[in-house]
Amino acid sequence: MDFSFTLVKKANKSRARAGIIKTPHGSIKTPAFSPVATRASVRSLGPQDLTAAGSQVVLGNTYHLYLRPGVKTIKKFKGFGPFMGWKGPTITDSGGYQVSFLWNKGSEEGVGKVVKITDAGATFSSYIDGSIHLLTPEGSMEIQKALGADIIMAFDQPLGSNYSKKDKKEAFDRTLKWEERSYAAWKGLKSTQALYGIVQGDIDEGLRKQSLKFVLSMGFPGIAMGGESIGADPKVTSRTLDTVSGLLPDNLPLHALGLGGGPEGILEAVERGVDSFDNTGITRMARTGLLFVYPEDGGTKVNKFRIDINKSKFMDDKKPISRVCGCEACRSFSRAYIHHLLVSGELLGLRLTSIHNVHYINNLMALIRQAILAGEFAALKKHWLKKT
Repeated sequence: MDFSFTLVKKANKSRARAGIIKTPHGSIKTPAFSPVATRASVRSLGPQDLTAAGSQVVLGNTYHLYLRPGVKTIKKFKGFGPFMGWKGPTITDSGGYQVSFLWNKGSEEGVGKVVKITDAGATFSSYIDGSIHLLTPEGSMEIQKALGADIIMAFDQPLGSNYSKKDKKEAFDRTLKWEERSYAAWKGLKSTQALYGIVQGDIDEGLRKQSLKFVLSMGFPGIAMGGESIGADPKVTSRTLDTVSGLLPDNLPLHALGLGGGPEGILEAVERGVDSFDNTGITRMARTGLLFVYPEDGGTKVNKFRIDINKSKFMDDKKPISRVCGCEACRSFSRAYIHHLLVSGELLGLRLTSIHNVHYINNLMALIRQAILAGEFAALKKHWLKKT
């Protein structure tokens, strides 16, 4: 397996660290952000846009790619990376998040409805044609092998914050069984991919520690933090990561699945040892006009480091989105023009705003890495999260 994690430097007085994840398709300098190519596409952006925006890695969605275009098609291209024209490292999730939370939320746009979850696996109906499918740990490993990602995830049933005590115990116990089966199937497939074990347990310290100890005992090449508690609220995410911070090893990479919270959430997560993360909200917000700005532009914890470019106050604004950003949108266009594009429904607006947000987060990760290497992470965090 051509995969390794090298710790380059740790910050003083925190678990923040700079490292290098080596994969068959290139190295990832950490901490790093992975845009989400749900259906082998980061909406409105091509591979060249992602590269220009500083992206090192992209994440594909097992559930969606399994249903369309399907494993048979992806195999012909030797992975979803080549299929979408992306030449760098790739990650896939396991499909566990989608099938688990459809169980509670039912059908939504672009998703089917789960029929039943048992220890055997999750039975769900396709949102495309209503056909019935069974996704198992073994099936997830086979699908992810066909998707060709460098880093793949064990099949799990994440714990929802609204689960009853009984449901939480069932999901947690089932996840341990599914992860063990995922590991055995991965070994049996003789895959060259790196399989990450997923730590679950919501904000329950006992469950999180039990889950992490299990993942470490199995010998997974990497660790992922999962569940709704790694979502949009930085305070909850911090509490969740704090439950296991003292047990995290230095020799394994840590990925946060669906890490939310913007810059403030990212800084808190990195301080607690997160090496990489994915988030669909970065580009989703961009398409709705919520654009990230730097402290130098007036970005603060209060405004969540973002502006709403749709607001009428920007219709005559000659300034770029950010004065300090070097992305294509900020180099070439005004806030007024981008406001015009979005309120007019012009597709160029979606591309430019997405480029900006992805570039911004990638640049933030580069600034964090530089600060860690220079021994100045605490000062960087203080600068960004200072009280106003």
